[in-house]
Amino acid sequence: MIKEGNCRRASILIITLWVLGFLTILVVNLGFMVRTQLQFSDHLQDRLKMYYLARAGIERAAVELYKDENKNFDAFNEPWANNEEFFKDYAFGGGFITLRYQTGSSQDAQEDITLYGAMDESSRIDINSLPQDILIILLERIGQVETEEAIDIASSIVDWRDIDTAVLPGGGENEYYQGLSSPYKCKNGKFQIPEELLLVKGMTPEIFSRIKGIITVYGTEKVNINTASFDCLYALGLSSSLCGRIIKFRQGSDETAGTEDDFIFKSPSGLMSIGSLFTEESTQINTLISRNLLTVRSDIFRVSSLGILQNARGARSREIVCVFKRQDDKAPKILYWHEN
Repeated sequence: MIKEGNCRRASILIITLWVLGFLTILVVNLGFMVRTQLQFSDHLQDRLKMYYLARAGIERAAVELYKDENKNFDAFNEPWANNEEFFKDYAFGGGFITLRYQTGSSQDAQEDITLYGAMDESSRIDINSLPQDILIILLERIGQVETEEAIDIASSIVDWRDIDTAVLPGGGENEYYQGLSSPYKCKNGKFQIPEELLLVKGMTPEIFSRIKGIITVYGTEKVNINTASFDCLYALGLSSSLCGRIIKFRQGSDETAGTEDDFIFKSPSGLMSIGSLFTEESTQINTLISRNLLTVRSDIFRVSSLGILQNARGARSREIVCVFKRQDDKAPKILYWHEN
């Protein structure tokens, strides 16, 4: 027969074990919560550091552009456009800053050229001001769209951006967009971001993905022949052979963009000096010049700035993409800001 004292001691032991088990679970859970909170705090701190590193990169580019003494032209071999020492993995504030962008070198190039610095936004085509006939060429050559379809999409782009309600042949105004299953209004105003093109009648994600790298909406109006890519020049209506010759001439004897021997066009008419031209090629150049579609300088720039941290948790980065307008004796005017 079990004694009463032994029963009491056994009960106390069981209760003690339950209490110890409960406390153990509590301590483990508390430790997990504290560890999670610390990791979350470190993560937020790292994100904040990377954000300010990326912002510092944008300020760095703005300062370099402000220091640019040559206001008559802008080209790849200027310090703001390509300077690995200044813009590639630059150590700052316990991390690194990288500003980089890509530009097409030629039709046959397997890869785009990577440069380190700010990108001239005038190396792209402004779809807010591009004439309808050249919109068609852009859609045919770069968007890989058949002529009839390209004409309709170009008409729809013009209908979207103009302020009237008259429908161009093949285009679309408010009546078309209001008749969709998910209706919305025709803007009848300028595009604010390139992705707005996806709202336009006939535009598809596939077409947009092909042209997005050479278009802009930020008021450049003219294309800088010192920085335009092969595709951009080709989309303006120049022949492929002429585009290739322009790029090669521009790169100088080392055939590399952004180096000291680059040839810089001082005016759009400088295109006539690249060598012997066929009559058709001269006509193509003169047509673009007479329509005031070409320039040799810019005041609008795109900066893709990476703030990079490397620690025990590995290498991580945060990107800010900014488009700003350079202003004499003033801070740059921000036109676009996106944080990844």
